[in-house]
Amino acid sequence: MKKTLAMFLALLMLLPTFTACAESGTNEENTASGASDVAPEAVEEVVPEETEITRANTPDTLPTDLDFAGTEINCIHLDGQKNRRELYVEEDTGDALDSAIYARNLAVEERLNIKIVPIPGDAASAAQTAVTAGIDDYQTVWGQQYQLMKQATQGLYFNFYEMKYIDTEQPWWAKNFIEAATIANERLYYLTGDATMTMLMNMGVIYVNNSIFENMYGPVDDLYQTVLEGGWNYDVMQGYIEGTYIDANGDTVRDVDDIYGFAAHTISMMDYLVGGADFRFCDYDDEGYPYLIINSERAVSFAEELQKLMYENTGTYILEGSVAGEQTGIAKFSEDTLMFLPFRAETSEQLRDMESDYAILPCPKFGEDQENYSTAVHDSATVLCIPITNVERLDATCAFMEAFAAESYRTVTDVYFGTLLKEKFARDENVATIFDIILEGVYFDFACLHSYALNSIGQIFRSTTSDRGSTFASFYQKNAKVYDKTMQKLVKAYKGE
Repeated sequence: MKKTLAMFLALLMLLPTFTACAESGTNEENTASGASDVAPEAVEEVVPEETEITRANTPDTLPTDLDFAGTEINCIHLDGQKNRRELYVEEDTGDALDSAIYARNLAVEERLNIKIVPIPGDAASAAQTAVTAGIDDYQTVWGQQYQLMKQATQGLYFNFYEMKYIDTEQPWWAKNFIEAATIANERLYYLTGDATMTMLMNMGVIYVNNSIFENMYGPVDDLYQTVLEGGWNYDVMQGYIEGTYIDANGDTVRDVDDIYGFAAHTISMMDYLVGGADFRFCDYDDEGYPYLIINSERAVSFAEELQKLMYENTGTYILEGSVAGEQTGIAKFSEDTLMFLPFRAETSEQLRDMESDYAILPCPKFGEDQENYSTAVHDSATVLCIPITNVERLDATCAFMEAFAAESYRTVTDVYFGTLLKEKFARDENVATIFDIILEGVYFDFACLHSYALNSIGQIFRSTTSDRGSTFASFYQKNAKVYDKTMQKLVKAYKGE
């Protein structure tokens, strides 16, 4: 177990590098725009040349002598348990993850001489109200992606590319998110990455019930090998699913008590599969503004594949599109009556009492043109931003965000995955490599980030799959004018027109 976990933690170093431009500097106050006329030279942490760079000792570019004299950083955040925990815990309970979170916050506070002040509430709404009133109540906003991204064109938040101390080239900031959220090659109002544990928790994966798979098809290692060779695709998955249906109660009726190869509903679970297929909804013009490209033959074929999976495959059980339906899927998986379940990485927390072993895979590739596996992130993941009313404490806030993200990368992320691996995963020698593949493929797209401003285009495959017999071409044609109009409106808003 220790050997496997050590392998996994080492492989976490292979997370994608994160690109963009940033400024760092000394402890001088920023201007109201957050930019300095001249970027001061940062005092970078020095790691001796003979020391191997690991996740635990990766240096940041913050000056080593920052002292903000006890400045309080008010962080408005959602009050759900996982949203609180990614920011703070009340005490060191002895739980490995709680201990890492508690120690991280102490380290950041002591390093910068600041005080982290969590404030629970409706983050997006509270921030908008405060900024509109010109009140500096919150220095950072920790809100759900789909809620905060709706405010992107309202001028509420600072541009991270103009902030001191924020270094978007560092591995603790999500590269693919930065690329998808950057506007006109120079504006970025949101960040996510290791600082926001919900990004990791919300990764879409395929759970595999080892007991069913091995009884039906042989060693799960064969399935792992398929993934590692790049051959885990819809043809392979559909074949396994089709061969897995057993009338367990003998009543000749396909019902919830039978054994199935796959179960999902046609709402958010479809998003994991779409992200896994690595769809590009948008491309960019020469100025860096997006335009839609999703209406393609590949999209038409994928919509047909989802219809085939959900309605034509005899091994598929369709779940109710609700929390209750999702719990039904988790229960069937735990009780060895379901082989494949697409869900978030955090679902493992509900499987700790499961007697059978299980595996985790990336979502399958779609089509020969897809080179790498891709991983969707549910849009309830947390993103971070800084309100434009935060002027007096802006330097301290930026330093806090960078230090917090860096320390999370060094000391919390690996513990989170160690907790995720506890018992079930730690028995599996392949899981480290598989999780590295999943992490490397984390997927974001501009249209999906802004879906609610674009007539829910990011959920288009939910719509075409929910309506049995619907085709992508007919659905898109019916909504094309609205999609184009809303995209034009969004781009104009970003341009300030």
